[in-house]
Amino acid sequence: MDQAVKRIDLALDETFATVRPHLKWRDGPAKMNERRNSFTNTADGEVSVGRTRYVRTSLSKAKLAELAERVEKHWRAVGYKIGDVHSSEPTFSGTASDGCIIKFEVGGSGNVYFYAGVGAISPGYGGEVEGEEGDRFPKAPNGGPDYTPDVRDPYWSK
Repeated sequence: MDQAVKRIDLALDETFATVRPHLKWRDGPAKMNERRNSFTNTADGEVSVGRTRYVRTSLSKAKLAELAERVEKHWRAVGYKIGDVHSSEPTFSGTASDGCIIKFEVGGSGNVYFYAGVGAISPGYGGEVEGEEGDRFPKAPNGGPDYTPDVRDPYWSK
């Protein structure tokens, strides 16, 4: 489990390290989902481990397109196979040769987030990975976590 969390964090960290000027972000908790045999609905001894990283920097529409281009270029350069491309949002994913998947997504209110996930062998079930709770988020009006970008940047927010 620890190796899986390290792998997804590495994918996220490497992606964010290539973006200049740097973006502010918060990590959600690392979570695992039990994989089940689609025919027998029994656990197959594997889990998917993933984490979402939420961009706190407010991005203008023009800069959002620029960020997407930079991220896709980086992922291609390091050998990710690009897929699930939706240019209108923009949203796309990359898959590494070791099976690690990373996604660039834009939410309905312009929130940008990245998700990285990889499979692991574990008798675990679903839920948060112990010790990997992620960052604290401010509370939204509905009482849940607030993912709204809250940082203005002289470059990215113009």
